[in-house]
Amino acid sequence: MRNKRLFIIVVLTLFLSHVRAQEWMTVGPYLQELTTDGVTVVYEHGIPSVSWIEVREKGSSEITEYYQTVNGRVKAYSQILNSKNSAVPVQNFAVRAEGLKPATTYEYRIKAHKVLSENSNGVSAGTSFSGVYTGSWYQFTTQDPHQSEHHLFITSDMHNRPDTLEALLKYLDYQTCDRIIYNGDMINYMQHGSQEPYKGFINTSVNLFAKNKPFEYLRGNHETRGDMSRHIMEYFPRKSGNIYNAYRWGDLEVVLLDGGEALPDDNPTARNTFLAAYNAYRREEAQWLEQLIQTEEYQTAKYRIVVSHLPIPNATTDESQAGAKFFADLMTPILNRANVDLLVCGHLHPDTYTFLDATEEATFPTLVQGYNSALRMEVAEGKITLKVVDENGTVLLEKTL
Repeated sequence: MRNKRLFIIVVLTLFLSHVRAQEWMTVGPYLQELTTDGVTVVYEHGIPSVSWIEVREKGSSEITEYYQTVNGRVKAYSQILNSKNSAVPVQNFAVRAEGLKPATTYEYRIKAHKVLSENSNGVSAGTSFSGVYTGSWYQFTTQDPHQSEHHLFITSDMHNRPDTLEALLKYLDYQTCDRIIYNGDMINYMQHGSQEPYKGFINTSVNLFAKNKPFEYLRGNHETRGDMSRHIMEYFPRKSGNIYNAYRWGDLEVVLLDGGEALPDDNPTARNTFLAAYNAYRREEAQWLEQLIQTEEYQTAKYRIVVSHLPIPNATTDESQAGAKFFADLMTPILNRANVDLLVCGHLHPDTYTFLDATEEATFPTLVQGYNSALRMEVAEGKITLKVVDENGTVLLEKTL
C-alpha cells in the first residue's frame, strides 16, 4: 500500500510539473540569428514573468546568465492593445547570448520568476516553488567561420499551411540542412488568433528542429498586415535592427532583402489601412545594399546567394503591384554589379517553379518558388546544386549551376 501511495505521489508530481511547464512555455523556444559568437533564444510565457537564459559549453558546469534588456532595464511582462483595443499580454522574450566561441556546442535552458504585481516602481517577482520556472536543457552549435559546405532549405508562400510546411521539410531532409530560410508570406496576416505566426509555422519549426537549429525569416507582403505586424522584430530579432540583413556563413554570403508591401504607397488601402510608407524604406535599403557589396566580407565570399520575397527580374507591371515594381527597379542595377550566383524569390505563386537564366537585364539566375514547393540547395566545391520538390514529394527540378 505504501509503495502504491508513493507511486501515485510521483505520478501526480510529474503531471503537475508538466502542466506548470505548459502554462509557462506557451511558444518555443526557437533560435534566431546564429553566428560565430552568439545566438538569440526566442520564446513566450503564459504566466507574467521576468525571464532569462542560462548557457554553458557542452561538458562544462560553468553557467553564464543572459537577460534581454530594453533601454537599460531587464524586460518583463507588459501589455499592448490589439485591433479591438483590448489588452494583450506581451510575454515574448528574445534573449541574446554573445561572447561565445565559434564552431562550439553549447547547452541552454530558460529560467523565470513569476511577476506578482506591476506598478509605477517596477515589478514584484515571486521566488516560491510555484513562482519559479526552470526549463529543460537544449543545445546548439555556433557557426564555423571556415565552413565550406552548405545545405540550405528555402520555402515561401505557405500562407498558414503548417502541414504542407512539415511535409516539405521532411521531403528535403531538414535534419541534414544547416540553414533553413522562410522567405515570406508564411501566413496570411500577422494577426493574433488563427493567423498568428505560431500556428502558421513557428510551432511546426519548434517541434521539428528550432530548439536546436535556427531558421531565418524574411517578411513577405502579407506579413506587413495585421495587429502583430508592428511587433515583427520582437519575434524575429536582428542585431542590426533591420529586417533586411546579410550574413557570412563560412565562405557563403547570404543577403536577405525585404521588399515590404507589394501595393503602391498611394493605394487607398495601403495608405489608409496599412499606413504604407515603403518607398523611402526601400531607398534606404538600396543604399545599404550598395554599401554591402563593396565590403570585404561580401567581396571575399566564394558564393553569393540573395533571397527576396518580392521578385526582382521580370517584376509584374500590374499597377496593383507597383510597390513590388518600385523595389525591383531599385535593386536590379545594384545586384547586376554584385556578382550574385543565385536569387531566390517567392510571391508570384507559379504552379511549380520558374527558373530564369541570367540575361543582360538581370546578370544573375533567378529561381521563383511555387505555392506548393520548397528548395534544397547544396553549396560546395565550386558548385550550387538545386532540388525543388512539391507537397507530394515529387521532384520538380534538379539543376547544378
